[in-house]
Amino acid sequence: MGLTALLVTLTACSSSTEPTSRLDPGPDNVAVEEGLTYWSDDQTELKLDACLPTDAQEPLPAVLIVHGGGFTEGARDSTGLRTLCELTAEQGAAAFSIDYRLAPEFTYPAQVDDLANAVQWLREPAQVEQFGIDPARIGAIGSSAGAIIAQSLATRGEGPLDTGERLGAVASLSGVSVLSPEGLELGQPTEDAADLVLNYLGCTSVTDCPQSVPASPITGVDPSDPPMLLVNGTDELVPVEQPEALAAALADAGVPAELLIVDEPSHGITLLNSDVRRAVLTFLEEQL
Repeated sequence: MGLTALLVTLTACSSSTEPTSRLDPGPDNVAVEEGLTYWSDDQTELKLDACLPTDAQEPLPAVLIVHGGGFTEGARDSTGLRTLCELTAEQGAAAFSIDYRLAPEFTYPAQVDDLANAVQWLREPAQVEQFGIDPARIGAIGSSAGAIIAQSLATRGEGPLDTGERLGAVASLSGVSVLSPEGLELGQPTEDAADLVLNYLGCTSVTDCPQSVPASPITGVDPSDPPMLLVNGTDELVPVEQPEALAAALADAGVPAELLIVDEPSHGITLLNSDVRRAVLTFLEEQL
């Protein structure tokens, strides 16, 4: 199948550098629409920016790009995200860079719910018509904190992957899959990494955080989950034992899983060199 809805969640620790600079001016065959509301309640309004190819055939794949920043900061229009949004649209997909609720004011599962709301919003008839997208083909790529969110949505629920909030495939860059105390036994996680996870979970102690179990993507794995590509750097913030554990759990459930370990200490978004980007796109093209 062709490249389908590609949910892109780019994050790394907040101090990480971005691999590309913004395209200025942007490509001639991409139109950008900014500040579109995809979800709101009495207190919060979440927006996205759309990067739309002007010369592609419909129905288009849809790409959701979700910013990172350790769950506590970041924005949909950061330089790296806008560049990826435009580059993805150049490849013929409708790309959407979204904001989501941040910790510590909002904790799990708010961020996963926001991602789910974005997927469901794209599947509504109004958006299908407006953007000319295929609502049956939605996948995800997440990085660092965003990879946790993408993995969590991918393993939440059961059933067909082409309706509701379900995803058809996920590529994860430096994702943590075991947030419970058992995760501390997977490699040598840093204190900074543990603090980011606790902030997301709304806990003060790793050992006294009951929500860490349901919040761990690995605990939700079942045979109906989407195929995943798990990318990690060597000697980086996230120990390679984390993606290895999820890959094993997916394989045990009969879910296709690929593990790509990049021989460099890069983390999250900084793993997106040309080779990794090509591997991610090839994986999604094959699975969706």
